[in-house]
Formats: sequence, structure tokens, C-alpha cells
Amino acid sequence: MNQSGAVPDSQGQSAFEVYLRTGRRGTNRRRQDVELKFNPWHDPEDGRFTFSGQGRYYGAGGDVGATDDAERSGQRQRSSRTGSTDPDYSRFDPRNPRNYKLYTVKPGDTLSGIARFRKGLTVADLEWLNGISADAPLQIGQKVKVPNQESLEAGRDAKNQLNALLLYAETHDHHLPPDPAHPPSIEQQINDPTYWHPIRKNGYRYDLDLAERPREIRGEVSIDETAKRSRRNQRSAGGADRRATDDGGHYIAARFNGPSDAFNHFAQDANFNRGTYRAMEDAWAASVRAGHRVTVDIVPHYDGLSLRPDRIAVTWAIDGQEHFSTFANESGGRRRGRR
Repeated sequence: MNQSGAVPDSQGQSAFEVYLRTGRRGTNRRRQDVELKFNPWHDPEDGRFTFSGQGRYYGAGGDVGATDDAERSGQRQRSSRTGSTDPDYSRFDPRNPRNYKLYTVKPGDTLSGIARFRKGLTVADLEWLNGISADAPLQIGQKVKVPNQESLEAGRDAKNQLNALLLYAETHDHHLPPDPAHPPSIEQQINDPTYWHPIRKNGYRYDLDLAERPREIRGEVSIDETAKRSRRNQRSAGGADRRATDDGGHYIAARFNGPSDAFNHFAQDANFNRGTYRAMEDAWAASVRAGHRVTVDIVPHYDGLSLRPDRIAVTWAIDGQEHFSTFANESGGRRRGRR
């Protein structure tokens, strides 16, 4: 048994490892019999998968090493005329002339500017495909290979599919999904309540999804004026989805003994944070100080895989009498509901 807990085959590979490398689910198939490739990017020398843009690209559908007859014939003719030893690229390889166009450099062009011609294209992609460095200035008239959008989309889809398969295996004790060739997407898996997990801290319960985003927070409100904040977590709340107009807000404020952990922070519109959300919290504090029992149930809502909630539904009860409001995470954060 290997470190992952999977039982290896006679070649020392687990069934999951064999599947990632080959696309086959068997465990006793000889390596030389393997033909299909699930991961489209792999090293042609040893067959191991690589990161996107490295090694050779073997997309779904079709023989892994083959191009069509016309392409093969054309490459052989070119090689015989020029004496070239250029490799016989797969039809899905980014270096295959089918998958890129030649762009002629004009005055003022840079690799970063050329990368903007295609959605999802990076300077690193252009450096790798052309064998050049972004540090070296481009020459007017120089030819630069620019991938077709279709080939970029195919590479991105293959990478997303592989990551979805890895996530599924990680959360299912290294088992494969029912249809390994079409695993549930990352978004589907993250939004599946079956795999949310609870964390209890400072008297509150946080149900987190696979992206560690809070899906529900509940508990009884207490007062602790000495509790410390985490300025680092406040600054990083929301990650790349954070807006310039956001604060690092708390689901449960520090004065209510809210934990300083990252999961208690979210990117919150500054006006909303300091306006209607703060007014609601002040009402909780006044009720607790007056000797009332206050409980809260907070449910954030996210758009897709965003780390920034777009709205927050809050139910709170004072001595058992419930109140409910939904706040938009926007300037003003106007409230809708009962009070």
C-alpha cells in the first residue's frame, strides 16, 4: 500500500495513478499496452503527465500520437526537402502549425500586448511557444506564434477536468467518480452540501465548503471587549475577488468574541460594513447588555466560485423572537425583511 492508501499494482502504481497517466481503470495492464491518455499534457519520453503548456498535448478523441494522414505526409515531405528533424507533432500540440497563427511584430509591440489578443493567453505561454524571453525586446518584422483561441480553450478545459478529478479523488478517499471521463466540475463539487464540514470556535459553528467559504454561521452572541482582531486576515479577505471599496469585514465581530481565523472574515463593502451591518450588530450588543439572549444564524450567498459573498441573509432571535433580513453586499447594503 502506498502513502495515499491506494493498493499498487505489480508495476508499483495505484489504480488512481494508472488512471491519471493513461485513462484506463485496470490495475494489471502492461505499460507497453497503454495507448489512451486522459491528461492531455505529458512528457513523450516517459509518459508522465506534466503541467499545461509543458510536454506534448494529447487531447480527447483520436489516437494519442497521430496526426491525420495529410498532415503526416506534409511533414515528411518538408523534412525530406529541408533535412529537418522536427518532431511529428500531434494535432492537439500547441506547437502544431494548425494550432497557432504567425503575427508580425509592429512598432511598439510587446509580448504582454500580444497576449491580450487571446482570452486566457499569458506572456509565459508566448515565451514557451516561441522560445523567447519577455526580457528581450521584440524586433519589428519578427514572427511570433500566437495560439488559436480554440487550442487555448481545449487546454483550459483539459486542465479544469483534471483538477476536478483530483478534487473528487481527494474528497472521496481516492475513489474515482462513476464516470471518470466526465467528473463533476469543481464548482459543482464545491457547492455540494454533502461535503461541507463544520468548525466550532468561540461558541459559534461555521459550516465551510470545499473552498473554505462559510455557508452558515450560527451561535449565541456574547460580549468580549478584549478580543483581538487579525489585521492580516482582514486585509486578505476576499482574495482576488475583493473590491477596492471593500473592508475586511467579520461575520461575527470581535466584540462578540468572533474568532480571528480567516473563515470569519469576508470582503464587505465599506459602506455596508460601517452602515446597516454595524447598526444591526449594535442592536445585538444592546440586547445582550440588557440581559437578553441573542442567537444568530448567518447565511452568505456566493456567485459561482467567488470568494466574496454577493448577499448575506441573517436571522437573529432575541429571547426567542425571530427577526430576518437579507443584505446586499453593496454600497448601503440595503436591508430587506422583518425587524
